[in-house]
Amino acid sequence: MNDPTKQPINIDDQLAWLKDHKDETGSSWSQIAKRIDIPAGTLSAFGGGTYKGDNQRIAQAIYRYRQLLAAQSAVAVEAPEVPGYFETPTSRQLTQLLTWAQRGRIVVAAMNAGLSKTSTANHYTACFPNVFKVTMAPSTAGVNNMQIEVLEALGEPNAQGTPQKLSKRIRDRIKDLRNPLIIIDEAQHLSEKAIEEIRSWHDATGCGIALFGNIGVMQRLEGGSRKSAYAQIFSRVAMKVVRTQPLLGDADALAEAWDVHDDAMIEQIRKVALMPGGLRGATMMLELASMLAVAEQREIANDHLQDAWTQLAGRRAA
Repeated sequence: MNDPTKQPINIDDQLAWLKDHKDETGSSWSQIAKRIDIPAGTLSAFGGGTYKGDNQRIAQAIYRYRQLLAAQSAVAVEAPEVPGYFETPTSRQLTQLLTWAQRGRIVVAAMNAGLSKTSTANHYTACFPNVFKVTMAPSTAGVNNMQIEVLEALGEPNAQGTPQKLSKRIRDRIKDLRNPLIIIDEAQHLSEKAIEEIRSWHDATGCGIALFGNIGVMQRLEGGSRKSAYAQIFSRVAMKVVRTQPLLGDADALAEAWDVHDDAMIEQIRKVALMPGGLRGATMMLELASMLAVAEQREIANDHLQDAWTQLAGRRAA
C-alpha cells in the first residue's frame, strides 16, 4: 500500500482504469463518486476528459480507491468462510421452545451471550410462516418505540400514532394469521409497561410470544418481589430455557461446522466456548486462526488457535 501524495500518479492510467471499472461494474458516475468521496459532476468530467481543475488530485483519489478494492479483495481471499447456522444441542432446545410458542404460548429464553439464541431465532423466522422477529435496544424500551419496531417487523415501516392505536394495528395484523409468533430479541431492554403491552396482544389474539434475552430477563420475571406486571406475564410463561454457558455438545458442533477433528483443537474450542462470550468468542478465535494459517501457508493447527486466542484475549492462552 502506497501514499499517492508521496509519488507521481499517472493521470492517464487512473482515467483508463476508472472507465474500465465503470463498464465492468455497471456503476453510474454518481455511485462511484460516493465511494471515492468526490462530487459526481467532478468525477464525470474527469472521466470524460473535460475536467479543468486539479486532475492530479482526482487521480490520487482514484488510486486510493483502487488500493482499497485490492485490500478488500485480499481479505476476502484470506478470510475463512464462516459457517452459517448450524444445529447445536442448545439450538435444538430453542427450536422446540419456539415451536411450542407458535402454538399460542408465551415462552422465555434467558441466556448469556454467545449461545446462538439470535441465530436460532433468525433461522426459525426464515424457515416458518407467520414468524416475526424484532430486536430491542435501550432506545426501544418504552411502549411506543417498541410498538414501532414490532410493526416494522410486521411489514409496516414508519408507523405513527398513539400507543393505543399502534397496539390495535398490531392486533389487527396478527389476529387472522395462522399460528403467528412474535420473537422479541434482547428483551431485557423492555420496560415493565412494554412487557405488559406485549402480554395484552397475546391475551387478545392468542399470538405466540417468545422473549429472548440475557439472564436479566428471567431475574426480572421471577424475582422474589415480583411486581404485578411481571406476575401477570410470568403466570402465562408456558416454557423457559435458562442457560449461562454453552454445553460441551455446542462447542463440539462448532468444531464440526468448521471441519475440525483434531482432539487438541477441539479441546481448545471447548475451553474458549465455556468462557464468557461462548460460541461467539470461539468463532472469532477460529476465524483469526484460519487467517494466521493461510498467512503461513499451513493447515490450521492448535498453535494457530492458541495464538489467535492470545491476541483476542490479550493474554497467553493456557
